[in-house]
Amino acid sequence: MTPIQFAIVIGLASLLAWVPFALIGAKARKAAGSAGSSNQLEVRAVSDVTDVGRRKFLLRGVGFASLAFLGQFALASIDFLYPRLRGGFGSRISIGSESDLRAEISATREPVFIPDGRFYLSIYEGDAEEAAEIPAYRSANVDGAGLMALYRKCVHLGCSVPWCPPAKWFECPCHGSKYSINGEYRDGPAPRGLDLFRVEIENGEVFVDTATIIAGAPRGTVTTQPQPEGAHCVTGV
Repeated sequence: MTPIQFAIVIGLASLLAWVPFALIGAKARKAAGSAGSSNQLEVRAVSDVTDVGRRKFLLRGVGFASLAFLGQFALASIDFLYPRLRGGFGSRISIGSESDLRAEISATREPVFIPDGRFYLSIYEGDAEEAAEIPAYRSANVDGAGLMALYRKCVHLGCSVPWCPPAKWFECPCHGSKYSINGEYRDGPAPRGLDLFRVEIENGEVFVDTATIIAGAPRGTVTTQPQPEGAHCVTGV
């Protein structure tokens, strides 16, 4: 079920929930009408008439308040569930000039973190033909773009994985999973490499589709860095 369909269901459920209040109100009006017709045959006490009016007022007040609450809930659900397609995580986003990004990454040989997309952008260190043979890399267009958008979440239990400059690896502080600069599994309990997003380059601009998470390369994938290049940032986990 899509978010829009679920929101429609919420709206219909809200309207159906109003039915009992409407029935109660109709019953109260009917009772009031019967009381009005019987007044033609007998005189009722002023206190009884006042009670009927008070009950009608309270029933209508509760009904209107409930309807307002259900309406606000339905609208809030639609607003929350409706996909944000104008940018940010969960959409296709532009992250800037390819030449500028490549220059920034090459200057330090460190990936650039993109907060809006929750991923690291790095230059793929490996052979394009070799990347084309790896399903995860082919789906992420690594062979075509020469860039990798690596999801920051550890594939073990979802912790955020920081970059370790001395080792030039990604190292998870939670349980010690480690990944190369290409996001490939190297150590720890992680079942595979870091997940990826598809990267495309159009007119010199880099676009990353964060709406679809691509499962990382399987264990045993080694296209670069079989060993760390310096001291680990995470030890003894």
